[in-house]
Amino acid sequence: MKYLFFIACITTLSNPSYANEEFSDIRTELLEMMKLDQDTLHGKTQLSFEELNAKQSQRVQEIVKKFGWPTIEMVGKDASQAAWIIVQHADHDIQFQKDMLSIMQPLALSREINPGNYVYLYDRVNTPQLYGTQGKCEGSTFKPYPIKDIEQINARRGEMGMSSAQEYWDMASERMCGASKR
Repeated sequence: MKYLFFIACITTLSNPSYANEEFSDIRTELLEMMKLDQDTLHGKTQLSFEELNAKQSQRVQEIVKKFGWPTIEMVGKDASQAAWIIVQHADHDIQFQKDMLSIMQPLALSREINPGNYVYLYDRVNTPQLYGTQGKCEGSTFKPYPIKDIEQINARRGEMGMSSAQEYWDMASERMCGASKR
């Protein structure tokens, strides 16, 4: 019995993504889609980002319909993240994003996906936002867009395993707005 436990541990630890081999083709496809998304977004391809995203969003929708949301256990953390990135960029189809949010919420709460992915998508498609992730730079300071029930923001962020709102805004000010470290 100890030997079987040892083999199970070694097998799990030797696969850093913790992906299920049954879904290795989906994992590979999602990672390739994310790479193409990022390359196109950053001008490294001649493709239209909007056309690419529409096509990739459709494919993510097909995957979700057939297999469910690509969880960390199913495809690994990086490929689960890749699916989210495609949905996050699907601003051409807000209803699609909202449909994916409803699927993602229980998975985020149970940590079957990165809760931050749910949080960022939620704030991206809802006004006012709940978690304070969306905003703009005013000079070197990140200013969040309107937040619903701001008194409870840190409780909501804590439920999702996130830092306090102020810590996030300070980090966003540094990374996105060019503020110097305090």
